[in-house]
Amino acid sequence: MPDVKKKIPLVLVLILSAAFVLRLSHWLAVGHQPFFAQLIMDSYEYDRWAQTIADGDWLGKEIFFQAPLYPYTLAMIYYFFGHHLSLVYLFQIFASVAGCYALYRAGKIMLGENYGLAAAALYAVYGVFIFYDVQVLKESLAVTLVSFLLWALASARETGRTKTWFWAGVLCGVIALLRENMLLVLPFLCLLGIKKGAPKFSWLKRAGLVFGGTFIVLLPVAVRNGIVGGLYLPTTFQGGIVFWVGNNPDADGTYREISPGKQMPVFERTEPVRLAEQETGRKMKPAEASRYWLNRSLTWARQNPGAFLKLQVRKFLLFWKWYEWPDAVDYYYVKGISSVLGLPLLEFGAVLLLAAAGLLLAWRRAGPILPVLVFIPAWMAATIIFFLFSRYRLPAVPALMLLAAIPIVTLIEGLKNKFDLKTGALAVFLIAALAAPHLAGFEPKRDLVEYNLAVVYETLGRDTDAEMHYKKAVEANPKDFLSCVNLGNIATRRRDLGNAVAWYERAAAIEPNSEGVHANLGGAYTALGELDKAEQQFDMALKINPANVEALHNKSVLKARKGNFEEALELNRKVLELSPNLEPALRFKEKIEKQVKKE
Repeated sequence: MPDVKKKIPLVLVLILSAAFVLRLSHWLAVGHQPFFAQLIMDSYEYDRWAQTIADGDWLGKEIFFQAPLYPYTLAMIYYFFGHHLSLVYLFQIFASVAGCYALYRAGKIMLGENYGLAAAALYAVYGVFIFYDVQVLKESLAVTLVSFLLWALASARETGRTKTWFWAGVLCGVIALLRENMLLVLPFLCLLGIKKGAPKFSWLKRAGLVFGGTFIVLLPVAVRNGIVGGLYLPTTFQGGIVFWVGNNPDADGTYREISPGKQMPVFERTEPVRLAEQETGRKMKPAEASRYWLNRSLTWARQNPGAFLKLQVRKFLLFWKWYEWPDAVDYYYVKGISSVLGLPLLEFGAVLLLAAAGLLLAWRRAGPILPVLVFIPAWMAATIIFFLFSRYRLPAVPALMLLAAIPIVTLIEGLKNKFDLKTGALAVFLIAALAAPHLAGFEPKRDLVEYNLAVVYETLGRDTDAEMHYKKAVEANPKDFLSCVNLGNIATRRRDLGNAVAWYERAAAIEPNSEGVHANLGGAYTALGELDKAEQQFDMALKINPANVEALHNKSVLKARKGNFEEALELNRKVLELSPNLEPALRFKEKIEKQVKKE
């Protein structure tokens, strides 16, 4: 990386201090709240995986499905300092402040000191960065690393040093272990080695250094994947699966689960493989299943080019939309509980407007900002080709901030000189750009917020609180399938079987192709003694998924209750083939074998 030798300007010290204080204050405001003290969805999965690694499973047993860098980073923290989420948040806060400094250096090299300071100031007060810096998600680290990458690329183009091009490649590899789509961006960044007046093919050497740095980072991961899974994949095997999620007849540009009701991380790895095996009638390795989904998606795209193109346009618009589309934790909900995010901080819409103005102002001198002009569209394309939440665009924001700094510096320089109409218009535009996103009136996605709060309380064993929030989620969205299922589960635990059936039936009406809700409904009917209705529901579940262990086991118990012991024993054998150590099935096997012998 470029050397840091000069004194840090006082203004930069103030900017970095503000960045640190804002993030620390936000953490102190929300650190005890649900979603921060108690984790859900991807955050929970990263934390669980990291604990497993820290406990000694450093190699793992399967090819990576999710990008490994973030959980391994957490594992290092847990291994040396113990399992404390507060240490994760502090690490991310300090890393984010370092990213702020890196963006300053990138801006300084590209356009000058004042532009670097302006970009760093935007970074420091960007509300969404602060939001993700205090979450157990990889977005914070990705933003930091992209800021360092922009610094490295700017320095490499300025100095032409071999080691700087190499380090840029190393950073590309590291980012790819957070966000695999970085590998699609890499070839475009290699074009930055082309320089006017340089020997015709000299850029190939620089491109080779970038690729070489990336290769060195990814090689150990490929070797590890080869050792544990027989396939030397440089990152993960999920590319084809993710492509299908974002490009299929029912896709809308955001995440939609392959199996209804199974959007939890625990199923995201297994369900695509199971469904591919079910469709083809043969066992598949994970990478084979990924190719299966990729081929299905490409076939659909070839057969429906108009629909495919329309979908890409929709994703393009979603990428640039001002609204922060939530995944698990809603940005607008957290703004309501954080004294820091409740401040009029910088929003995406303002960055976008300022960046557009910066692009217009700098168009005739685009050479110095070429890394920005290449990275932004490359990251966008590498994102929208799959599917997106707003957090997936986050790595592009530091580059946008380098453009957004241009009108700010232009205005400051104009105010120092004679105030004219151009300066006045720019001042009005800047004020309007900063204010406009706050006037848009974006509200929390209430059904998502209430559902996730309910999940937290249910995990804590507080069923009454969970039930209240699930019902609020259903009030906000009457088609909230998972809330209906979970309300049925809570009623089942209370032995309130009438209500359980009602909630399960409502869920089945919303998602008739969910095997799980039919299996649950069958269990409720069995407990009520309505065995024919129960068997019908188990059959529906098994039609959707013949390998549903719960439905098979419960149907075997039901058959025994009906006196069909031979059939019950056959179903039990299928259960144990699928899950040899399932204790209820093992106990039932002993019981039913005794009964068969008696007969």
